[in-house]
Amino acid sequence: MAMNWRLGVAICATLASGAALAALPGPQVTPQWVYAHRHDPRLVVLDLRSPKAYAAGHIPGAVSAPYGHWRRMVRHVNRMLPPIPVIQAYLRSVGVSNDSEVVVYTNIHTPMGLGLGAETRAFWTLRVLGHEQDAILRGGVEGWKKAGGTLTATPRHLTGNLVAHFQPRIRASLAQVRADLHRHVVLMDNRPMHQIVGLTKAPFVARYGHIPGAVPYPVTWMVNQNGDLLPAAQLKALARVADLPTNPNAPIVTYCNTGHWASIGWFVATQILGYRNVRLYDGSMTQWAYHRTDPVAVGFVK
Repeated sequence: MAMNWRLGVAICATLASGAALAALPGPQVTPQWVYAHRHDPRLVVLDLRSPKAYAAGHIPGAVSAPYGHWRRMVRHVNRMLPPIPVIQAYLRSVGVSNDSEVVVYTNIHTPMGLGLGAETRAFWTLRVLGHEQDAILRGGVEGWKKAGGTLTATPRHLTGNLVAHFQPRIRASLAQVRADLHRHVVLMDNRPMHQIVGLTKAPFVARYGHIPGAVPYPVTWMVNQNGDLLPAAQLKALARVADLPTNPNAPIVTYCNTGHWASIGWFVATQILGYRNVRLYDGSMTQWAYHRTDPVAVGFVK
């Protein structure tokens, strides 16, 4: 792959530092890191875009893993975590093994963090299966191109042997959220504020409003106008505005409409804000509002 001088200079600095043989440096990696480690047999780069977008041009060496396969209809609720054997089989089919270092990417220059949410939902899915060496590509495919990386139309196919180890401690079920209403658990609503207060709702959500007692930490407080994460200092400042707990062990559940924006909230809470006891409710308002016996509150959160 050709590269321009910006990517090349950064890669030379990475190689000179001895980082070329290191594992993933954190939950976010740069295009330079991916390029420097492109020959590492453990590295699996997954393109979450549509097959058409992948065929038109993708990061060299990336495997097509469309986001639609990461979520499915479960018990009449759409966009849920697939049954563990199903998602395990799918991840094996795109090359993931237990010792893989997985980097996921998509287009992130999208409104309201929709692209970023695909990256963070895939990241959470890997973690809920017990896979620990994962990262999102900082800046998405746009960041790759901006850094001077080129795209290829040559597909890559891999087969992995992932053995999933389900981590229920980071996923919340409907029954658990019902119980959380009566406990000291922070329910973090990551939808836009107009949906939180009930002015609008997603068309597939049955009722307006939020789960009673929810704390607003909307997606617009987490992503910038380019669809990328805000700086860590700003995310931490907004967490104080939201009155999120100061105790890093406080129990938190993130939710939205489908567990998409909530995965950004989960990623921010666990990987940036430092909370250690965070679960994602992937049923979110789609499931909660469907059950008419579960309470929904409208208006500003008190």
